Amino acid sequence: MKNCKGFSFAETIAAFSMWSLIVTILIPQLVLLTQERMNTQESLKAYKILHQKTQEVAFNNAPMVNEEFVQEDVQYNLSWEEEEKYKRACLYWTNSFKKTKSVCFLIS
Repeated sequence: MKNCKGFSFAETIAAFSMWSLIVTILIPQLVLLTQERMNTQESLKAYKILHQKTQEVAFNNAPMVNEEFVQEDVQYNLSWEEEEKYKRACLYWTNSFKKTKSVCFLIS
């Protein structure tokens, strides 16, 4: 009968190769998932900011002023446009992928 006290070299190399493959696939995906989560949080903040600014204009008769401001290390640009019977407010920012994002609301 053989003395079977451990793994052979081939089994060890195969197991290490499988773990290496799993890690090289999962780590980039986790980084991408984390960045997407941050971008989603920034988008949610932008919606809240734009909602607050449009509420001030619609209900408090605040002036429509184009402005640039920074909140939580993100620079936002707010611009107002008047169309025929609507006012359009757009908020622009740059996300962690260095892409410019925007969200716009219409107010009557």
